[in-house]
Amino acid sequence: MTGTTHPDVPPGITVRRWGAENGDGLVIDIDTDGGPPVHGIGVEPPEDASRANGPTWAYVIEDDGVTLIDPGHLGSFPFLADGLKVLGMTPSDIDRMVVTHGHWDHDGGVAEFAEASNAEFWAHELWAAYSPYSYGQLLRADESPLRVEMTRIGERLRETGPRTYGGPVRESKGSERKPGGGGRDVYDDMRSAVKVNRALADGFRHGSMEYLHTPGHWPDELTIRLGNLIFTGDHILPEITPHPSMAYKHPAELANALPARYRDAGDVWGLTAYLKSLYRVCQLGQGLTVMPAHRLFNRGEFRMTDESRAEETIAFHLERCDLLVEAVENGFNDLEPATRELFSYRPLIGSYHLMSAASETISHVELLEDTGDMVVHDIEGRDGVRLELTGSRNYRDVIGELLPE
Repeated sequence: MTGTTHPDVPPGITVRRWGAENGDGLVIDIDTDGGPPVHGIGVEPPEDASRANGPTWAYVIEDDGVTLIDPGHLGSFPFLADGLKVLGMTPSDIDRMVVTHGHWDHDGGVAEFAEASNAEFWAHELWAAYSPYSYGQLLRADESPLRVEMTRIGERLRETGPRTYGGPVRESKGSERKPGGGGRDVYDDMRSAVKVNRALADGFRHGSMEYLHTPGHWPDELTIRLGNLIFTGDHILPEITPHPSMAYKHPAELANALPARYRDAGDVWGLTAYLKSLYRVCQLGQGLTVMPAHRLFNRGEFRMTDESRAEETIAFHLERCDLLVEAVENGFNDLEPATRELFSYRPLIGSYHLMSAASETISHVELLEDTGDMVVHDIEGRDGVRLELTGSRNYRDVIGELLPE
């Protein structure tokens, strides 16, 4: 952190090298109370990637060989290799790399790192099943009324340009950045070509580490426990709440390729699946330290959190359901106005921001549909859907059961 005073370092953290205000380039050691050595590297995104969430935190664990968790973006290999050098390591010292889930800021660097290191590639067993499909292909395969309307919203936005409700738009720094690592096509080609050396099922153990399947943000998400540390990927993050996935119906071809235990897509996709996974972390016990993939260090400070962050995130989504019900009660009963009302605290600039907000709104609508509190009408004769409340509030009991007393 050039030109700044180093911040307080929390107990259990030793800084090997300071980095940027957002954590880029920061290298740390993490105390495991007598357990195996653990290190963290703030792996900077490549130049053409979004920097909204700062670096992807890669973790190096020296236990029954050396494990690397989350190599980061396609194009981030030089930053990761530089961090390893600070630790006195080279890529060839890594025996295996594990990705917490199949998003490009986590698994994008797999092929580059495998080529440089000969490390094995480990991922949840759903990773390989989904890898032949791009994100766009997965979305297009689901033609639910809400998903179709989200597509229409994107098309209207491209035709008319950015719009806002209730105020001017201020462009945020970096808002024109392209998704990173050489673009979607390069990333999709990489994913479809990479082979998994070990497919991990829930409860798999290796050395001191236990691999837990915690879907919902993405269906193949892993939370990895090592003593009092939990490596949460995007499942639990400090400062921000991870984006829940929308509900999904597997195409027949994909469903037939899945192990039987994953054929009910509702178990791994959608907000309900995500909240259940958060509840599972709540049940792991107290005194755990969260080692997230983003925001471990931000705005010049360490952002340490513990297992209670899972409970806070569940409570956040309960409140968001309350706000969505209030929005529909107040007449925002089409998807786009409801989305803009739900996210009225932030400008939805351009297609990316609005579509991300719409998908999160949809995940909450879907939960309210499942609990019988909302009905979605697909209106014949015109584009769009209409959201209608049933008058019940069953969702409060359903989500409330996931909140520890």
